[in-house]
Amino acid sequence: MRLRHRSFPYPVVGNADDVPGAGFQATYDVASDREYYYVNVSAACGSKSLNRLIEKGQACLVLHVECGNTMYRHAFEFSTETHRVQIRAADLHGTVELNVMVRSCCVLSSYKPDGAHPDYGTTAFRIEQGDILAIAEGFIFEAETVHDSLKRIGSIMVVEQSEHATDHPMEVSMNSNKIRILLCENDFTLYGKLKAIPHLRSHLTTTIVLPVLMHALTEIDKSDAELVDLKWCQSLQRRLDELGIADEQDCLLKAQRILDLPIRRALVAAELYSSNIEN
Repeated sequence: MRLRHRSFPYPVVGNADDVPGAGFQATYDVASDREYYYVNVSAACGSKSLNRLIEKGQACLVLHVECGNTMYRHAFEFSTETHRVQIRAADLHGTVELNVMVRSCCVLSSYKPDGAHPDYGTTAFRIEQGDILAIAEGFIFEAETVHDSLKRIGSIMVVEQSEHATDHPMEVSMNSNKIRILLCENDFTLYGKLKAIPHLRSHLTTTIVLPVLMHALTEIDKSDAELVDLKWCQSLQRRLDELGIADEQDCLLKAQRILDLPIRRALVAAELYSSNIEN
């Protein structure tokens, strides 16, 4: 939900130069534990007319939270400068967008904010209940405490630099308690740089982890006695049982379920990143 620089039929504080005489800013802080995400937001409105409406209960501040991967969308109303909300970790997965705004709580028959652009002249506007009166710069974070596949899959896989001096394709070793993904020196260096960039994590999961996981699942299906006692094999088998897909024959489907649909997450992350660049 990207609100900045939209064209509204009335002046909106914080939207381009609609109201150059006032501003609306928000700061965000996000923390998490195993059960919840905690979003702390502080909002500062420089419009006296809007602040009066908020004090009278005719307008309110709103924190809008949206996660495209899980389709979670919720608006939290508040009237103080600072506010804190908690959201179940299971409801957020991947890229999460936060936006703070002020919206009307009732019909305002003659609205004209202080400091509106001269082009509006003396015009007063009719505002309907729910109309947006101010918007702040949004904030994006990656929900990864529970659902980050690169972190969770780290319990059974490890990415290492190959001992081979020459350039070579990715290799996989499955004879240890963790699956070893071996990259040549150049690839390993790039991997180390890119995994620290939030919007690229889903792409790395799809590019590196997904094919390796498919290979591992294929080996498990062969009932290889040498693998049964290894920790990565036991962990994968438990996860398949938890998801109820242990008897599924399609290794691609099983791998995608274990990784929480990595292709979809990669596409959504790419779309959000592209939209943010354009805006």
